[in-house]
Amino acid sequence: MGDPSPESSEKNKSPNKIFLEHREILSLIFKLFVPVQRQNVQGPRDDAAWRTELLNLALVCRAFRDPALDCLWSHLDSLTPLLQLHPGMQVLNGLYFFLGEIDAPEATIFHRYARAVRTITFNGGKVGTHAISLAGMSWLGHQLKGSPLLPGLRRICFNDPGSDSVHMGLLPLLLSPSVETIDFTGTFLSGDVFHSYSLPLICNAAPNLKHLSIQDHNAESCVVIWASLPMILRQLRLQILSIIFPCNTTLPPPFTAQLCQNLRTITSLTLDIHTASHGPSMDVNAPLPPSLACLELINRSHCSVCQCYPQNLVKVATSMTFHVSAHITDSDKFAQTIETLCTLMNLKAVKIIPKDRKLIIKPDAVENGKVGGGLNVLIDAAYRDKGDDRRNPRVLKSLQTPMRRTDARGLFCHYPSISTLVYIARHAQGLRQISLAIYSALIGPGFDSLKSLMDTWEDPAVPSTLRHLEIADRRPSHHSAHFEPTEYRDLARLLDIIFPNLDSITMIDNPNRDKTWDEHWKLIEEHRKMRKALRLCGMSFS
Repeated sequence: MGDPSPESSEKNKSPNKIFLEHREILSLIFKLFVPVQRQNVQGPRDDAAWRTELLNLALVCRAFRDPALDCLWSHLDSLTPLLQLHPGMQVLNGLYFFLGEIDAPEATIFHRYARAVRTITFNGGKVGTHAISLAGMSWLGHQLKGSPLLPGLRRICFNDPGSDSVHMGLLPLLLSPSVETIDFTGTFLSGDVFHSYSLPLICNAAPNLKHLSIQDHNAESCVVIWASLPMILRQLRLQILSIIFPCNTTLPPPFTAQLCQNLRTITSLTLDIHTASHGPSMDVNAPLPPSLACLELINRSHCSVCQCYPQNLVKVATSMTFHVSAHITDSDKFAQTIETLCTLMNLKAVKIIPKDRKLIIKPDAVENGKVGGGLNVLIDAAYRDKGDDRRNPRVLKSLQTPMRRTDARGLFCHYPSISTLVYIARHAQGLRQISLAIYSALIGPGFDSLKSLMDTWEDPAVPSTLRHLEIADRRPSHHSAHFEPTEYRDLARLLDIIFPNLDSITMIDNPNRDKTWDEHWKLIEEHRKMRKALRLCGMSFS
């Protein structure tokens, strides 16, 4: 008998063996252990844990070994572990020196894992690269002969490296056409070395750079950065750019216009830059980058939109963030800002970030305090009509609102009524999940019963897309507010009519929530599911 054909051998393999032979699948799985794959951070939160997990996986079997070790070496917080793999490395008087040739046969392992590195994060003081002697630097540069030290490197993160640190000395050896992302963070950005040396070097040695982030959260007065950035960035074909200088208020008003004029290929831009006292920008009509799709503007003028940004740039913002440093308790404190935000046709996200957890932000300050709890205003802002422009419709898929609402005196204020759910069903097209506190004993203005509310319902052209409704019933617990038997049936009927695609009604998962009415809502949900099941089967339910 002859040898079995390759086809028959393949058929006789077990699923486990076939799986283990697909290295690319194993690599995709093991990459999930690397912190920079799981979240957008500059370094791992638990450096030891994920490395230990991958090391243990590499010891499981021969098939796991190489893919797991490649992932283990794909992210470094220091060059020290890699340099120690080279047989020519020696420590003399506390400094690294190198002897021999970088391509010596004994250096195979060094080159093997140097090619595996994709991200390196220099944390500046947390996990430092061991000091390399000047002779060691010269040896590396001479031995590499213009080739990059890490030929597969994609991302470099510098966290306050210092003007003349070992990290800056290594920068020319790390940059190559493979590098696509560079993050700089720290006061180093305000020094002359960054503008005169580091940034120009990046332009020349990393021609394929797509993502650049520069952040200095401490410097209060640095003028040189505004003069150098626009012209230097013009040499790059960036797609994503973040400029974060929250404390530096030396921004000259013309800067933003000059910057945008030089960002011809940018698609995503994040700005946190400010003039003194957040005075108005003189560039009313700053040129807009032609490919700009995402624009986040970070505001630090309390409850107002920063005037530091040109008005036509504000009009195309897709995200607005407000940093507040004082209590916000006055009613309608955000009223003027909300009016402005409602005119931003591309806006998709609004964030309010308090300086610390002790700050109080009352719901009435950002919402209408009348019946409905301001939800109608939020729904209008998120799903407003865009006329004939339907190419990029606004779609808010999930909305979570505060469970507790108090006024400036600390007293409980109005919660959304049942009629608010009807408003959501009519106007929140695209919403799939909502979490809200509701006052189920209040039908709504102009209605004296659930039946009268249902009588006004007309099926919209497109049924509500809501799938999940989370509630906290704020109905008072005194005897007069108890559910009537007919309310179970009427509420179930109303919810099935206005939310025909609803999958579940659940209670908000919060340990401080009043659970008085949980069992009542479970009964309502049973009625609603029964009605939906009969409706989908073509049967009626009286």
